[in-house]
Amino acid sequence: MLNNISIGKYYSTKSNIHFMHPLSKIICTLIFLILALAAFDLRTILGLVIITIFVIMNTNIPLIIYYNLIKNLKIFLIIIFLFFLLVTFSFYISLVVTLKIILIILYISILTLTTPTTEIVYGLEKILYPLERFNIKSNILALNIGLSLRFIPTLIDTRNNILVSQINRGLDYRNNFKSYIKAMKNMLSSVFLLSIRKFKKLKESMFIRLYSVNSERCNFRINDFKLFDFILILLHVTLLVVVILKGVII
Repeated sequence: MLNNISIGKYYSTKSNIHFMHPLSKIICTLIFLILALAAFDLRTILGLVIITIFVIMNTNIPLIIYYNLIKNLKIFLIIIFLFFLLVTFSFYISLVVTLKIILIILYISILTLTTPTTEIVYGLEKILYPLERFNIKSNILALNIGLSLRFIPTLIDTRNNILVSQINRGLDYRNNFKSYIKAMKNMLSSVFLLSIRKFKKLKESMFIRLYSVNSERCNFRINDFKLFDFILILLHVTLLVVVILKGVII
């Protein structure tokens, strides 16, 4: 189900979204998440779909990557749809929730596909800087979030490698549900141990490179706000204002 998943991986190419300031992309992502979680009427969801398509068209990333991402999550999406259908007894609500989850997955994937992990950490540091007034280290919090995103594809790749090795050793779980559960059980313990080893290697490499969260860091990339940054932020803010005003009027 998680083969070739794109969340957490960076796709190197040239596009309007790639050249955006990381802070702009994070702001747009946060606004989009707020809209996606709050929206339940078709007009707002249609607006989110249009924005998502517009952003995808400006990433210069093959559409097959986005298609494979949703395709590989089809079992998860079906479970979500059936769960809300059984809980709410409403086909409309189940469909809307599933569609919103698809949009959220696509938009978060756009952020990680078009932004290196270091740039995501840089953008998060800027947006979390006000927390310094409450004695919360924004750089440490941003680094933890960035490393978490970085470890998503690592965990998935490790999981896939383990399952392939189990198949090569004669374990066929694809047509046997009991074998699949057994494979998942053995896989989780192995993924946990291998992830700890990779985390230790990462920690050692950061120590060798004299990385310190208490030291002031500079960014070797030059990030400037461009016209497209303001256009995309304005597009998201406009939809957010319309939704808020609509809610106030109602």
